Amino acid sequence: MAEGVGSKISNEVVAQIEARKAIVGKKTGRTSDDLLYLNSKTGWIRLSSGVNTITDEEADQFLEQEGRIEIIGDSRLAGYNVLQGGILNPNRTLREGIDTSPTTTAEDISLSNKAAYQNRVNSTGIRPMPGITGLSVQSKNTYGTLREAEVKIMVWTLEDFEMIEKIYLRPGFTMLLEWGHTLYVTNGGSVEKNIKTVGNKFFRPGITMSQILDEIVDFRKSSDYNYEGMIGYVKNFSWNYRPDGGYECSVNIISTGEILDSLKMRINPKLKIEAEEFAPKSSEKGKEQQKSPFHFFFNALEPITSPKFTREDLSGTSPNLYKNLQDFTGYYREVESEDHPDSAWYGDKNIKHYWMPLRVYLEAFNKYIVPVDNTKSQTDPNYGITKFNVDYTKSTKFLTVPEHFSIDPTICVLARKHKKPDVVAGDVFGEVDVVVNNLVKPTNDYDDVLNILVASPFVKGILDAAFGEDYESEKGSTEIMQEILGGINTALGGINDLSISYEEEIEGGTFFIIDRNNTPRDVPPTLTLAGIDSIFTNISISSKISNEIGSNIAIAAQGSAQNFSENVENILKWNPNVIDRVRPTKDDRTKNIEGKAEVAKEQEIDKEEWYEDVVSFFVEFNGRGYKDSDMQAAKTQHKDYIKYWLYYNNYQEGNPPPGLVPVELSLQLEGIGGMKIGQSFKIKSGILPAKYQDKFGYIITGLGHSIENNRWLTDIKTQFYLTEGGKPKGIPAGQSRTGAVVDYAEAKPTPTSTAGGGTSKTIEGTKYKNGEIPEDKLRYINNWKKYVGAIQSDGGRIRLYTKASRALDDLLAAAETARITFKINSAYRTLQDQQRVRAKNCTPSGVCNPPTARPGTSNHGFGIAVDFANKNGAKLSEGMAEYKWLAANGPSYGFRRIRSEAWHWEYQNIG
Repeated sequence: MAEGVGSKISNEVVAQIEARKAIVGKKTGRTSDDLLYLNSKTGWIRLSSGVNTITDEEADQFLEQEGRIEIIGDSRLAGYNVLQGGILNPNRTLREGIDTSPTTTAEDISLSNKAAYQNRVNSTGIRPMPGITGLSVQSKNTYGTLREAEVKIMVWTLEDFEMIEKIYLRPGFTMLLEWGHTLYVTNGGSVEKNIKTVGNKFFRPGITMSQILDEIVDFRKSSDYNYEGMIGYVKNFSWNYRPDGGYECSVNIISTGEILDSLKMRINPKLKIEAEEFAPKSSEKGKEQQKSPFHFFFNALEPITSPKFTREDLSGTSPNLYKNLQDFTGYYREVESEDHPDSAWYGDKNIKHYWMPLRVYLEAFNKYIVPVDNTKSQTDPNYGITKFNVDYTKSTKFLTVPEHFSIDPTICVLARKHKKPDVVAGDVFGEVDVVVNNLVKPTNDYDDVLNILVASPFVKGILDAAFGEDYESEKGSTEIMQEILGGINTALGGINDLSISYEEEIEGGTFFIIDRNNTPRDVPPTLTLAGIDSIFTNISISSKISNEIGSNIAIAAQGSAQNFSENVENILKWNPNVIDRVRPTKDDRTKNIEGKAEVAKEQEIDKEEWYEDVVSFFVEFNGRGYKDSDMQAAKTQHKDYIKYWLYYNNYQEGNPPPGLVPVELSLQLEGIGGMKIGQSFKIKSGILPAKYQDKFGYIITGLGHSIENNRWLTDIKTQFYLTEGGKPKGIPAGQSRTGAVVDYAEAKPTPTSTAGGGTSKTIEGTKYKNGEIPEDKLRYINNWKKYVGAIQSDGGRIRLYTKASRALDDLLAAAETARITFKINSAYRTLQDQQRVRAKNCTPSGVCNPPTARPGTSNHGFGIAVDFANKNGAKLSEGMAEYKWLAANGPSYGFRRIRSEAWHWEYQNIG
C-alpha cells in the first residue's frame, strides 16, 4: 500500500497473465512444453520452522534478563525437518526408501533419518514420514492487508508427532511458508521446470526479517510471479488423533503485523526513558508522566510556549525525545475553553494545544510502544518488530481540494492555508486568519497523510478514555489509532476515509496510513476475463449494499433525489436509461414549484448563515477561545460544503467522483504472486453489459491462495470504482471560484463551436453536424491532462465521441502496460477550431502543409479522429517505436490510420 489505493497491477504481473493466455489460447501448433505446462503443472508447499532447540541449562538462563541475548540455540532439528510434500533430507533433497535401523529418541531419528518410511517395530510398524496435505491463505482485517495461512500436516507415528509438535506447533514462533508451481511459463514464453526457494538462508545465524522478505520479493520477480511466500508467526494450532494411530495437525500462521492489533499503548515509559527525566512519582507531574510514553511526551511539551516550535525545543525538556525523534515543526496556542465537551480530560479552561504532524505521533509510537529485537541496534530497520511508516518518500496522499479545511481545530488542521471563497457579504474569510493555518506556510506536500497537523489534547483525550483502571480493559493500538483517524476524518468533512494498511515486504513489516477514498486517476491495465484464451474462472459479481445505502437507493433509484451520498451517486450509475414502471419516481419532496423556490431560498439563507457561523467560530477561536455551541453551529453544513468542492473540482478536471461502488467482482485463476491489496485494473469487454463496460475499474480488496489436490489457485475479490467523469448528481449548488453562486449546469464548459456549413454523419443512429457534436455525446478520456500534447482545439481538452473516447482509454492503458507513452496533439475539434487550423496550415490558394481538411469535413469534427505524438510531444512518424506499436495494436481497439499522416488515426467501430 505504499503506492496508495488504486496503484496499478505491475506490468510484470500483466505480462505473466499474457504469457499464460498465449499458451491456453493456442488453437494449433502446441509444443511439447506447451502440453507439459497445460497437463503436468502441480502446486508445491514448503514450511520451514524458526524454532531453535536449547539445553535445560540455557532454558533456565533464558528466564533471566541478563545474558539471554547470547543464547542462540541449535537450528539443526528444524533445518533437518523442513516440510515440502513430506520431510526433506538434511541436504534439502527428497527422502526415499525404508529405514530399518534401531532408533533411540524422536529427536535422534529426526536428526539422522533420510528415509521416506520408518519401521517403528515397537509401536506402529512401517509408516510414511509426515507431510503437508493442504494450504489456505486468506487476507484479513480492514482492506485485507494482513494474511493468515492454515497449513495442514499429516503425521503417522507418535515419534514423528513429538518432533512436529516441538518445531511447528509453537504459538508465537516464526515460520517461513512458501508455495508455487512445479513448472511454469516465463514472461518470455519458455517453460521453466526448476523450483526455487529461500532454502538454507533461512537457517543462517543472524538472518533478519527484512532479508527473508527481500528473498521472497526476489523469488517472486525471478519466477515471473509463479512463486509466493510469507513469513509470520504461529497464532494457533490444533491436532486430532486418528484411530489408525496418525495425527491430523493444523498450523495457523499470521503476518507479523497482527502484533499491532493486540499491542497496548499503556506501557511504563520508565522502561524506555532515563529515570532522571521524570519528576517524583508522588507529584502530579510525575503521575501524569508515567501513564504512558505519550503522556510523557505531552508533558515534555508543556514548557514550550513559542507559536512555532521544532524538535530543538525538546532538547531542554527531554533529551531522550530530542534524540529519538526526527526534525519536525509544530505550532502552539493556548485556548480558553468554557464548554468543551471533553473538558473533563482537558482539566482546566486554558488548554495548551500543540499541533504536530501525524508523522510525529507515529514516530513516537515506533520508538516507545512497539516491541523490539534487542539483538539489533536502534538504527536497524528491523529493531522494531512492527511499526508505522514515517518516511515521506513512501507515504501516501489523502483526498483534498484547495477549499478543504478542518472545521474543528481542536482535532486537526491542514498544513496549508485553504482557498477562501467569497460570500455575499464580501470576502469575510479574508478578515480573519482561519484556524491556526495563519501559522503554517503552504507546502507542496500538504496532501501527504503524514503532514496532517493533529492537536495533542485530542490524542491525549482518546488515550485517557481508552486506559482503564487495569491493563486488561484498555484498547489495542489499532483500535486507538483508528479512533484518532476517525476524528480526523470527521473534522475534515467526511470526504476522507483514513485507515491503517499493512505492507509486509517493507522493512520487515510496516503499517501505512492511507485514504481509502482516494481512488485512482491513472488508467490501470486491462485484463481479459472472457474468451478461449482466458485463464480466469469462477467469475461472479454481487452487490454489497448496506442498509443505509439501500434505503437511500429506494428513494433515489432514478436519481431524482437531491440529498444522497456519493456512494449512492456511484451505485446509481448501474441504473442508466431505465425507470420503475410501478413507481416512476421516488422523490423525497413535493414537486411544488413555489415550494421548491422557497426551499432554495431558505438554503441560500442557511448557507449565508453557515458562513457567518464559521467566521464567528474562528474569530472567537483565534481571538479568545473555544466555544462548543459555536462549534456545533459551524459544523452543520461543513460536510456538504467540502463535498461540493470535491465534486466540483473533479468535474472541472473531467474526473469521476471518488469512492468505491458497493459491488464486488470475484474471480479465480491458477496461482499467481505479485498482486497486492489496493491495486487496480480494468476488464476488457465480454463480461459486463456494454453500457457498463468502460465506466468502472476494480480495486483489489481481498486475496486468497489455496493448494488442494496438488493445484495452486488464487482467489481475487475486488470492488468497483467509477472511471468515467461527468456531471455529478445530487450535489447542491454552491460557491464558484470567483464567488458567484452557480449550479453544475452553469459550471459546465461552454461549447466553442459556431453555426455554419459542413458535412453530417450518422453515428449510432443519430445524424450529427461536423464540429457541432452535442456536449452530452462528448467524453473526456481518463486522466486527460496527462496526455495533453500540442492541443490548441476544444479549449485545450481531450474529448471524443463517447464510444471512441472509451476505446482510446483501453488503447492508452494497453500502451502503458507495454511501456509505450503517447501524447495527444488533437482530438475533437469544433467547426471554429477546424477553420483556425485550416487558416494556419493552408495558403489562400488552398495549398496545405501538412494536408488539412476543409472546415466541416474533418473527422476530428465528429469526435472520432486522434492525432498521436510520442512522449515528447513530437507527432508520430513511421520510424518511431510508438508508431510501430500503434500499427500493430491500434486496429484491436478500433483505430486505423486512414490518411497519409502517420500521426492521424480514426476510430472505425462506429455505426
